[in-house]
Amino acid sequence: MRKNSDHDRSPFPLAAIVRQELASIRSSRKLLVAVSGGADSVALLHLLLEAGYRHLIVAHFNHCLRGAASTSDAIFVRKLASRLSLQFETGSGDVRKIAREQKLSLETAARQARYSFLGASARKHRVRSLLLAHHADDQLETCLFNFLRGSGAAGLAGMKPTSNRSIEGLPLILHRPLLKVSKKELLAYLKNCRLPYREDLSNRIAVASRNKLRLKVIPLIEECFGPSFRESIVRNSSIFAHEEDFLAGMANPMALQEHLPVKILQKLHPALRRRVLHSWLKNNDILDPGFAEVERTTLMLTEGGPAKINLPGNRHARRRSGVIFIE
Repeated sequence: MRKNSDHDRSPFPLAAIVRQELASIRSSRKLLVAVSGGADSVALLHLLLEAGYRHLIVAHFNHCLRGAASTSDAIFVRKLASRLSLQFETGSGDVRKIAREQKLSLETAARQARYSFLGASARKHRVRSLLLAHHADDQLETCLFNFLRGSGAAGLAGMKPTSNRSIEGLPLILHRPLLKVSKKELLAYLKNCRLPYREDLSNRIAVASRNKLRLKVIPLIEECFGPSFRESIVRNSSIFAHEEDFLAGMANPMALQEHLPVKILQKLHPALRRRVLHSWLKNNDILDPGFAEVERTTLMLTEGGPAKINLPGNRHARRRSGVIFIE
């Protein structure tokens, strides 16, 4: 049994937020926690322990993108899990090779490989709940990024505290208990508790789209409009989330089908049809389908439209005998 430590004496209220966000989960349940070794996931792991969740499985995926630094991250997380007497799962993948072979961006390939590993880990340990360390700053970035991609209300709603995702046929519940907590608060918590973490120096380089947004665009918006814009975007995401839930309730029964009838889709209101197709793509393990993927799929419903389209991850959607399906 783990002895009491600084987790149990922290003056910060963050553990109470985590406990509230995970109120529907019994503390006795096994939970899979994605831990990269960075500040966010290390803070989440300690806050979960502080909130009373002890049956945790630490899962770390090595993307093999930063040479010795990636290896050091894996070693750090392994030692962290050992020190906390927690189970540990690790995996690795050549993300550059995956991106090249499947014609994906490096970010998409990394996310695809990581989720595949997390799904396999959940299946191995018979776990259905996956905890992720996305926080309020990530939510802001996600909303802005999705707006720029033209991903509609679903994208502008950002990430949900709780969502369902099928990973290679395994239904998982994704929990993000830190969405109300800022990066600044997490760093203050780690500093106060003297908890070490790893830094990914590549996050300071404005090459990847997300990094450009974080390092250049958001600071410029804040300089021009002040810090209150952050609250405005998060407030809008909440409004869109409610509207999205309403549409999802109407779309999900149809989106759960393996084959979608073309004639019925043609008769739906465009807003509902887009939502059905977006959810359908996600239910079929198409990672992060955006406006382009939904519009290409919509073209299959038009007279003279394509009978086959390409989708991310070397997948395809086909139209045959009056239905569309994914292979």
